[in-house]
Amino acid sequence: MAPKKEKHEFAAKKIKMKKDSKMKLKKKKVPSSSSTVAAVGGSENRGVDSDWWNCFWEKNSPISGSMVPQDEEEGFKYFFRLSKKTFEYICSLVREDLISRPPSGLINIEGRLLSVEKQVAIALRRLASGESQVSVGASFNVGQSTVSQVTWRFIEAMEERARHHLKWPDNEKLQKIKSEFERSFKLPNCCGAIDATHIVMTLPAVQTSDDWCDQVGQVA
Repeated sequence: MAPKKEKHEFAAKKIKMKKDSKMKLKKKKVPSSSSTVAAVGGSENRGVDSDWWNCFWEKNSPISGSMVPQDEEEGFKYFFRLSKKTFEYICSLVREDLISRPPSGLINIEGRLLSVEKQVAIALRRLASGESQVSVGASFNVGQSTVSQVTWRFIEAMEERARHHLKWPDNEKLQKIKSEFERSFKLPNCCGAIDATHIVMTLPAVQTSDDWCDQVGQVA
């Protein structure tokens, strides 16, 4: 009868070992509170894409025969239509809005979070150049949908934060502006211009009027 007892004891030990191993597996599956926070806030642990200008300038720096200025400061103005000082001011206006309402997926191809500065740069480049979202995205190493999201979030933030910079003139000033436009550019009833598009053109040999020449003497 002794062998049977040993057999029963061995079977009991085997069952106990299985139970212990199952308990260990269950413990492994339960995440700690710290790991849960890390998973939920994983995006906060990603690096921020703060070196955007160096990367952008390296990718878009002037080559022989290009219209891009060699100087970085002038190159910045060429791409974004404003100085770095004005750019920093705009970032300060919209920073709170762009940080407090971050949509999901605002990362570049390397997986780093887009800094406020890079978001503003993307939006300004899109608005300043009129290039396609795909083309602008390629310049900043982001996708087309990111360019779309960033641009509209920036516009909405500027509508809220920069209203004090655009003020409709009173009647007296309005008449003065209209007179200056008509005297300088022969445009009647024009009370302002936000932007303009400069188109260089080839004038036919029979047409020599100076009316087609711009301020630097080009036919435009």
